[in-house]
Amino acid sequence: MNIFQTFIKSLHSPTYVGRFRFKGIGKTIGFIFFLMFIASIPAAVSLTSSIYTAVNQLETALGHEEMPAFEIRDGTMESSTTEDSYRSMEGENGENIIFDTTGSIDNEDIQEDEKVTAFLQEQLIFKSGGETQSFHYDQVGNFNITKEDLLSYIGAVDGLLLLFIPVVMILMYLLFTALKFVGIFSLSLFGLLIKKAAPIPLSYRQIWIICAHAVTLPTIIMTIVNMLPGQIPWSFTIYWIIAFIWLYFVFTKLPVPKSKKS
Repeated sequence: MNIFQTFIKSLHSPTYVGRFRFKGIGKTIGFIFFLMFIASIPAAVSLTSSIYTAVNQLETALGHEEMPAFEIRDGTMESSTTEDSYRSMEGENGENIIFDTTGSIDNEDIQEDEKVTAFLQEQLIFKSGGETQSFHYDQVGNFNITKEDLLSYIGAVDGLLLLFIPVVMILMYLLFTALKFVGIFSLSLFGLLIKKAAPIPLSYRQIWIICAHAVTLPTIIMTIVNMLPGQIPWSFTIYWIIAFIWLYFVFTKLPVPKSKKS
C-alpha cells in the first residue's frame, strides 16, 4: 500500500489504522511528514495571499497622491503638519485608505469596509477578503520612521518576496510537523491509558504507530475548518476530542485473535 492509499485509509477506516501497527517506524515518520505537507497547503496559500495583499495595499496607500507626510515615533504616528489630521481616500483598486492621527478611529470603525488600509495613530490595519490584520507600531520597539522610509523599505521587500515567502513556508511546515510529533506523543500516552480497550495486547511502539495514523482524521478536519471564514471557538479542544474518540474506536476495532484448536 503506497502513502496515498495509507492516507485515504487513515481518514475513514479504523480497521486499517489498527493494521498499520505493523508498519516500520521509518515509514510511519515519513507518513507524518506527508500528512503535514497536505495539511500545510491551505495555510501556505493563505499566508502567501495575505503577504502579497498586505504589501500591495501598503504600497498603494503610501503612493497615493493625497497621502500626507508622516512620521512614526515611539509607537505613535504623527502628521508632519502642526495639527492632527484625518483623511479618507479611495485607492486605485477601490480600497478605502484612512489616515488618522487624531485617535478618533479604531478597529471597530472600519469593520463595514470590505477592503481598507488604515494608518491610525497607534496601529496599521489591513482588511481584505473578510480578514483583518493589525500591526501596532510599538511591537517592534521604539523607532522613528517616515513615509519616505516606508516607501523605500516596501520597494526593497517587494523584490525579496519570492525568496522570503518560500523560507517562511518551509519554517512554518517544520514547526507544524514538530508540533504534530508532540501531539502524537501526547495521544500515545492516552493510548497507554486505554489500551485495555483493545482485545489484544499492544506494545508502546504499536500504540505510537497507531496514534501517528489516527491523527490523520482530526488533522484534516481541523484543516478544513480553519479554511472557513471566521474563527471557530474551541478548535483546539475539538481536535483532541475527535482524536481521543477516534483512537478509542480504532482500539475497539482491532481483530480478536482466533483461539487455536487443540
